[in-house]
Amino acid sequence: MTEKIRILIVEDEALVAEDLKEMLQGFGYEVPGIADTGEKAIALTGEHHPDLVLMDINLAGEMDGITAGGTIRSRWDIPIIYVTAFATPAIIDRAKKTTPSGYIIKPFNERQIQTAIEIALYNSMLEQKLKEHTDTIRTLLNATENPSLLLDAHATIMALNEAMAKRAEDTIEHLIGKPFFDLVSRQFISAPLTEAVRQAGLGKTIRVDEHFGNVWYDSSVIPVADSHGVVRSIAVYCTDISHRKTAEIALKTVNDQLVAEQNRLATVTAALDSMDDPVIITDAMGTITYVNAAFITRFGYNLPEVEGKHISTLAAPENLFGLDVGGFLHDQKTVQTGKFIARNKYGLNMPFLLKCSPIFEDTRVRKRVFVLRDELHNKQ
Repeated sequence: MTEKIRILIVEDEALVAEDLKEMLQGFGYEVPGIADTGEKAIALTGEHHPDLVLMDINLAGEMDGITAGGTIRSRWDIPIIYVTAFATPAIIDRAKKTTPSGYIIKPFNERQIQTAIEIALYNSMLEQKLKEHTDTIRTLLNATENPSLLLDAHATIMALNEAMAKRAEDTIEHLIGKPFFDLVSRQFISAPLTEAVRQAGLGKTIRVDEHFGNVWYDSSVIPVADSHGVVRSIAVYCTDISHRKTAEIALKTVNDQLVAEQNRLATVTAALDSMDDPVIITDAMGTITYVNAAFITRFGYNLPEVEGKHISTLAAPENLFGLDVGGFLHDQKTVQTGKFIARNKYGLNMPFLLKCSPIFEDTRVRKRVFVLRDELHNKQ
């Protein structure tokens, strides 16, 4: 069974209070109590937690109905309908500040009372749903550690989470209701995000990278439109991508360095290929890693045929110049020169004057460069 709506009556005239009680019970409501003072009204509200309070403004005792109604609203958020024979501007102004759900002028009839109660209960239900909706939004926003907020169509802050409040160096309570663009003037929001919010107001979903302080954010700005396509609110989600962005920047730096190195090597290769003398580059122990165009012409081998082989495999049996691994291991620093008799792919011996220069990196030999000058050409 559905529980009856419970309405507390606050009225210091006993006959009027009893008439109200009979009237409310006739409407199907339950009356948990009657209070004739403001103090008793607060006590009975705390005891019974009614669904609504019918509050006479002029009460016996020190506390009038408006003061009691304000206390009840602030403590329990229970809807109040004021009932009074007086409706001066001053009284109405005081009553408005307690956010009542209705205001009835005496004398009244049953229809007025019933209508006021139904409207007050309906509005209270809507307020409760709105509060639950707001609490849900706040819970969802705070479910993430990334800054998030919700704006209305005019970019006024409707809701935000602790992370966004921390970014703005403020509190949630103080920021709600403030213009979003106030954060821009205080330099808590970047120019890209500002422009994205403006575009979202026009119905465009925008995603931007923004750099704020030492943090990089991937921020999504999403317009929320009604069934007619009119933007009613704007959601802003800022995801911390500092680690990813740092990795991207580091990767770009490495790629830039690789491109620069490739360009440098391309220049060196072009220079080596323009030489008339065969050039061989090996690792520290003499294993071939590169040969130039002159080598390919004179020896008949292309790079894949000799790459990974030791330079000593290019020597003719008559060669006396030392090119063994032991010699390279023993002498790490000397620039070596001498006569080198090579044998090409076709079995032809070729005498060269050889110069071997070590290349150092971090004080260690990393490569060796062999330049072979044709002995006959050198004599000429």
